[in-house]
Amino acid sequence: MTEWNIVTVIVVIVGLIGTVAAPLMKNTRAMTQLGAEIKNLIYRIEINEKETDELKVKASSRHKQIFERLDEQGEKINNHEVRISALEHKEDK
Repeated sequence: MTEWNIVTVIVVIVGLIGTVAAPLMKNTRAMTQLGAEIKNLIYRIEINEKETDELKVKASSRHKQIFERLDEQGEKINNHEVRISALEHKEDK
């Protein structure tokens, strides 16, 4: 092999390495950025899940209070109905 053949082979190898290395480095950088964004999304999802769980607990507590209050009002209405019926029957006699 002549010196020029060796130089040509070296240039081709360097060019091949450059051709492969540049996109590989860009790909690696992009994957790193995507990994960081995925971690951020996971963190935000976890925060949203915690907030949603807290809201569910609060809503459940409020619903319980509302239903208890409705039961109390229902008992009062029934009591009033009984008293009204008793007064109506007194007037009939």
